[in-house]
Amino acid sequence: MRHLWLLLTLLPAPFIAQQGDSYSVTHTTQLRNAPDVKPFGQLSTGTVVEVLARDHGWARVRTEGWVHETDLAPVDTSFSATLSAADLRADPEGTRGKVVQWTVEFLALQVADPLRHGFADEEPYILARGPGTENAILYLVIPPSLMSTAHALQPLTKIAITARVRDGRSAPVGIPILDIQSMQRLK
Repeated sequence: MRHLWLLLTLLPAPFIAQQGDSYSVTHTTQLRNAPDVKPFGQLSTGTVVEVLARDHGWARVRTEGWVHETDLAPVDTSFSATLSAADLRADPEGTRGKVVQWTVEFLALQVADPLRHGFADEEPYILARGPGTENAILYLVIPPSLMSTAHALQPLTKIAITARVRDGRSAPVGIPILDIQSMQRLK
């Protein structure tokens, strides 16, 4: 889960927030990236925050919360929304570690065998087609946290995935291998 880094007026004037302490927001308050910038959101009364720093009546705080996975996109520089499976095969070294968000078609749930290079022994993966209308075969490695979701999929189901490229052109036949970070069945 990602932490939100925020600046806000946290406490009444006579009360001094100490760095590293946790506090509860006393009333609905606006969130800002810096003291003198436009608010981008708000925290409700009772939200627990950790004070990270103080400066001239402002407290920089960290809080945790939950949002739906489909509302998130990677912010790291390895994210590439425009990569295709053909791009992965054309530049396997240059695309290694890149993060993609694709819609793919689930074909089958598989377990890696010794003939498939780039997998751990008996590592579970999804055999998929895509992304989008591209007619490429893909190996999508499933983390343990998503196994129940994968088991519930039916052949030819469309799924939205966020995945990191493990190998853009695996031996022996050049099929891309990606590590799934999140997936959601589409209707």
